[in-house]
Amino acid sequence: MPCYPSNRPPKRLIRRFQDLMDTLGACADGRWDQKRCLTSGKTRFPLPAHPIQLQLGEKEGKRLQLYPEIRLTDEGKPQRTGALLLADGEPKGIQGFLRLCPGDTVLLGRGEIWQQGLLRYPKSVASRHLKIKYSAKGLVCKPLSQKPAYLAPLSEGEQPLGDPSLRCDRLRRLLQLFGGPLEPLPRAKALALLQGVLRRMESEPCQALDARGRPGGVLNLPPETFPFFIGDLHGRLDNLLVILTQNGFLEGLERGTATLIFLGDAVHPDESGREEEMDSSMLLMDFILCLKLRFPEQVFYLRGNHDGFSEEISKGGVPQGLLWRKALHQVRGAKYVQAMDRLYELLPYFALSKRFIACHAGPPSAKVSLETLINIRDHPRILREITHVRLRRPNSPSGYHQGEVKRFRRHLGLDEKTPFIVGHTPLSPDDTLWLQAGGIPHHHVLFGAHPHLIGTLVLMGKHLLPMRYPTEPLVTLGNRLLKERNKISYNACSA
Repeated sequence: MPCYPSNRPPKRLIRRFQDLMDTLGACADGRWDQKRCLTSGKTRFPLPAHPIQLQLGEKEGKRLQLYPEIRLTDEGKPQRTGALLLADGEPKGIQGFLRLCPGDTVLLGRGEIWQQGLLRYPKSVASRHLKIKYSAKGLVCKPLSQKPAYLAPLSEGEQPLGDPSLRCDRLRRLLQLFGGPLEPLPRAKALALLQGVLRRMESEPCQALDARGRPGGVLNLPPETFPFFIGDLHGRLDNLLVILTQNGFLEGLERGTATLIFLGDAVHPDESGREEEMDSSMLLMDFILCLKLRFPEQVFYLRGNHDGFSEEISKGGVPQGLLWRKALHQVRGAKYVQAMDRLYELLPYFALSKRFIACHAGPPSAKVSLETLINIRDHPRILREITHVRLRRPNSPSGYHQGEVKRFRRHLGLDEKTPFIVGHTPLSPDDTLWLQAGGIPHHHVLFGAHPHLIGTLVLMGKHLLPMRYPTEPLVTLGNRLLKERNKISYNACSA
């Protein structure tokens, strides 16, 4: 199995040299089946087969969990990815974690500012507390402080992050929300669902009205809930299900403490050779609409450049906008196409709060005001920019740059550190999210259609938490779980 990127800054040459010296140095051997206090020297442990508890400091310190990362197969069987997760053992809502892959070294401590939001270190944790090296021979642990660190088996009854049984339970709840197998809805049911969402969106309380009394281009979201963002999915329902079955995201929606923001482009596959296939887009939109109807005050969708029927929408020369209209018309009829067109007219383009800015592509190149954004349908050039513009790069010098992001924040009266979150532009083929993208401070890019990884950004208080998960065949697994449940119910009735 491949091992996936760690959510941490890249190592420098001197750090790699130090890691090599740590691995080659003399180590005492440790075991996981007994409590161990690490006070000096280096200790090498075998790779853990089961979850481990790690305590930084005494009782008032910080408790963490260490365990192998698991992905689910289409039969629901756990399968190791090769990575290890180091997770907050005292979560409050969302559980932050670090990912360690072979060859990685992580320094744990309050001085590692980028870890503070993920693991919530108290003051009793040292600035540089413990170093962990993931080597081919195991984990090498080296204390860096006079304060102790303890390792022990995880307490009985505690569930680690990503526990397979817990995740299958969440998947069953999502199946119940959808109301049946994960396949495109029947014609009448699909139309009724879409019409129900339209009624809600025509009076969306968070969406300011424009000068003509129509739902405008801006969502003003309340600060009470924690938002999490998902980038361009392009028909990959599996990836969305991974996020909703991990961590505490589904519970956050159910309890009303979370807000889910899609950055657009849920439809139209971007995988080479599949550009004309529209069934996956149909299923994914059905599922998103079910989420919106079930959590109307917490699920929001921002319009992207693929959200429409225009002949200009294409991928690899394939006119996906026209094919999308044709597929919906053939399967669900003219009335459904008209209703979907109405949905596109109602979609907002920006989500704003004092804590973040989010849109599909990037900032406008000209000076804009909040009023302009609300009335964005009267400004087609700006509308096109924020759904199509790409980050300036060596191969794309015409895109936006740091000055435009900075000016955009200033014109909206937001602090220069306000996170600006966009989708649209994957920056490399081997990742799903990019922090400080393009070297622009507090500017981040999400892409949700990666075949092996799905990432999300979560804003918890003042901290923006990046989280990456391995993708899984959860549509197949969900339908398998549903068949098993129906079979059990049938047998019980027959008996």
